[in-house]
Amino acid sequence: MSISFKDTALAKAIPSNFASFIRRGARGNQVVAVQYALGRLGYLDDLCDGSFGPITERAVRAFQSDISGIAETGVINVDTLKALDNAVSREDFRVPAVKSGDPMAYLSDFRARGLPVVYVEGSEENLTWDHAVIQAAYGRFVADYWEVMKANRVEGDCKNIALFLMDQFRKQLKQDTLVDLPHPALGVNEDEKTWIVATADKTTGLFSHLDKLRVGRYDYPAMKKVQNLDKNHSMIYGVNVHYPEISTDRVAKSTRRIFDWEPAYENYGDTSKPEVPVNQLAPGDMIFIDHTGNGSYDHTVNVIKVTRDSNNRVRQLTLGMGSYDDMRDNSSATIVTYNALNPYSEEVIVDLDSNGLITGSRVSYSSEPTYLVKTRYRAVTSLMERKPGGKLMVCRWS
Repeated sequence: MSISFKDTALAKAIPSNFASFIRRGARGNQVVAVQYALGRLGYLDDLCDGSFGPITERAVRAFQSDISGIAETGVINVDTLKALDNAVSREDFRVPAVKSGDPMAYLSDFRARGLPVVYVEGSEENLTWDHAVIQAAYGRFVADYWEVMKANRVEGDCKNIALFLMDQFRKQLKQDTLVDLPHPALGVNEDEKTWIVATADKTTGLFSHLDKLRVGRYDYPAMKKVQNLDKNHSMIYGVNVHYPEISTDRVAKSTRRIFDWEPAYENYGDTSKPEVPVNQLAPGDMIFIDHTGNGSYDHTVNVIKVTRDSNNRVRQLTLGMGSYDDMRDNSSATIVTYNALNPYSEEVIVDLDSNGLITGSRVSYSSEPTYLVKTRYRAVTSLMERKPGGKLMVCRWS
């Protein structure tokens, strides 16, 4: 009996007259197609590498256990293939903001997104970014709105994630209180620009498919395998946001420094020691990293949540950041062009002991599926700089 596959990848990899089994030890496109289906359905949290090992077997068993009438064997047979095809074909994997048809309007409908009303004491004449009530309100907003961004896979490079959080707060603050804060990263006579929003069906020039550019990076084998089976699968999984013509260094220098670099912060290679004063961090703070120590800031990390113990010592940090890969290669000498970028965002949770030393960190969210791309960030790339001469500072919008 033939199988009429509806899913593109399964149809390309597996013949309609399939009557055998796919089990542990198998390799090739049939395994990639099965892994891709399991990944989209949330069963596989590992790369679609085309190798059927114990992780894939556990994912198959988990899927089979949820399907009535299919034995939990860890082996792919005809009935399991049909169930996989039916399951992936009836799902719409687009994020809600994309389904809405107007991602920016959706992301800016703060009441519908469940955000609490912003309340501040004061009037529109005397409140600025530096006021304590605004800073407190921004800290609360960041923790709430970051969840909205995660639910809609909002991605961008580091400065765009920081700018987007800030600009969305300005919008909600004005809606709720009529307080109109200025854009802190713009010059006095500089007009605000319109956000560029990209989605899989409208990439606005962002690189989205591996077959449209020479790709030299070493860490995209799973994506290559999947796109060989499903040419419509994009590198953009949710909503990419881009604010034009502002660099990370400009963002850094438009903020107010809270903690500047001090030689005492240097950890001399001890990756358990953060190079910022963690016990003084608060939600809404931004950590800027100068990778070379030449005074130009290359990267920023947003402090989303801070958890303290009964002695008011920080025991856990939730950090949000964006970044990008230049898909052509891993060389910093390559001139970066916009249509060669693959931006993404990640959340890192860092655990600390009572002495402020790092005991562990993990990526708790990525805008890119972990069945296609490995995560990148952790404590050593967000709370310290391991390159000689690198420096960090902590800032807030001002």
